[in-house]
Amino acid sequence: MYDVIIIGAGPAGTVAGYLLGRAGLSVLLLDRKDFPRKKACAGGITPKAMALFPFDISCLIRRTCREVKIIRPGNVSFTVKAKAPLCYITKRMDLDAYSLEKAVQAGCRFRKIGRIIRLDQDDCGVNLTLSSDGKTDILRAGYLIGADGANSKIRRLIGGQKSRIIKLPALEADVPVKNAGLHPMTFDFSRDIQGYYWIFPRKTHVNIGIFSAMPNGTMNRDLLKNYAEDRLKTDILTNVKGYPIATSYGKVHLGTGRVLLAGDAAGLAEPLLGEGIYSALKSGILSARAIEHTVGRKSLTPSDALGFYRQALGALQLDLRLYRCCASILYQFPKWSLALGSCNILHNCFSRGYSTGKTLHE
Repeated sequence: MYDVIIIGAGPAGTVAGYLLGRAGLSVLLLDRKDFPRKKACAGGITPKAMALFPFDISCLIRRTCREVKIIRPGNVSFTVKAKAPLCYITKRMDLDAYSLEKAVQAGCRFRKIGRIIRLDQDDCGVNLTLSSDGKTDILRAGYLIGADGANSKIRRLIGGQKSRIIKLPALEADVPVKNAGLHPMTFDFSRDIQGYYWIFPRKTHVNIGIFSAMPNGTMNRDLLKNYAEDRLKTDILTNVKGYPIATSYGKVHLGTGRVLLAGDAAGLAEPLLGEGIYSALKSGILSARAIEHTVGRKSLTPSDALGFYRQALGALQLDLRLYRCCASILYQFPKWSLALGSCNILHNCFSRGYSTGKTLHE
C-alpha cells in the first residue's frame, strides 16, 4: 500500500510527487504514456508559474520574452514591455520529462499504465483498478491525486462530471521560418473569432495557434494555414495538434473523500488566455501539502486533507473568478477592451506586476 497514488505525470502530478517524495511518503506516479512524450502545448511559462517550480528549470528555457505584441481589431498593434521577463519559452515535452525525472529522484516510483477501470474508497484508503495487456491489477493507497488532464478519468469516476467543466479548444502548429528569433511573442485579437491567434518564437521555427474562448469555437488546419501565410508568408505547417483546455464556471469540484483533483482535471485553467501551467503547479503543490499535513495525524480525519486543500486554493479560485469576468468583457467587447488596454499607463502598470510574478488579484 502506498501513501499516495498520483494519476498524470504533467506539471501538477510531478510537482506533487516531488514534494511528497521529499517528505518521505511512498508515492506511485502513473501515466498512460512513456516519457519523453509529445504534448500539445505552446510552451509559455509565466513569471508566477516559474516561481512555483520547486526545482531549477533554467536549463529548459529556450527564450526569454520581455516584450509582447498585442494586435487589436482593425489590425492595430501595441507592445507591452517590462524590464523583467514577461514569459519564458520552453518545450513542453522536455519540461514534462525533466519534471518526472526530478520526481523519481525525490523518491517517487513511476509506472506506465493502461486503462483505469474503477476507483473505490473506504475508511482506510483508495483502491484503483487497472487493466493492462488483458490483465487486471488493483493498487491501493491512502490518498489519490487526479492530475490526468482536461479529459480526466478520475474526475468522471468520482462524479465530477456534474461540475461545470468547460473545455475550450486550442489548435497549434510549428512553422519553420528564417530568423525565427526575430519574431516577437504575439497575441492577435484581430481575427473574427471570440479568442485569439498566437505566435511564440523558437530558435528554428515559430509556434502558432488558435485559442477559442467558446467551447464550440471553430478551428481547423486551414485557418492556421491561412494565418501562417498571412503573417509569416508560408503555408508550411508541422506538428499540428489540437487539445482541450479545461476551465470551470461556478463552484470548482476539487475532489471527494480521499481523492483530490489538480490542474485541468479540476478545471483550473484560466479562461482569458487559456493558461493552465500556473494553476497546475499551484494545485499540485497545495494538494501535496494538504496530504502531507494529514498523513499520520490521529487527530485528523482523511477528509481533512480535502478540506485543507479547498481552503488553500481560495486565492486561486478568486483569481479564476476575476479571469472569467475579464474574459467575458474582452471577448464580448474586444475592440473597446483592447483600445483601453493599449493605454501606456494601464499596460505598463500591468506588465510591472505581471513580470514580478504577481497574481491577477494582487
